[in-house]
Amino acid sequence: MGTKGGKPITAVEKRQLRMMKEERKAKEEKREKRQALGLVDPSIIDRVTREIKSFDIVTPFLLTQRYNIKYSTAKKVILELAQRGLVEVYSKSRRLIIAIPKK
Repeated sequence: MGTKGGKPITAVEKRQLRMMKEERKAKEEKREKRQALGLVDPSIIDRVTREIKSFDIVTPFLLTQRYNIKYSTAKKVILELAQRGLVEVYSKSRRLIIAIPKK
């Protein structure tokens, strides 16, 4: 009815598979390095820190509008401020972070 199986893998094919796996690992390492370069400029954090206490609520959209920065940068700024203890993260999802300044 059916055949016994496929052709056996040769040494050349095994070597090709190994090389492909190594290339994938190299690409993943490059991705990790790229993410590390996305640090936030300290001058932006300093500006936000000075004026944060006058806000009732802090969202990435608010920072984007007031400081003319990218949305992703604004999210990083809020997370950095939360680490420093200047704001308390009230709610967090993939797209939105809502924080309340500590007074």
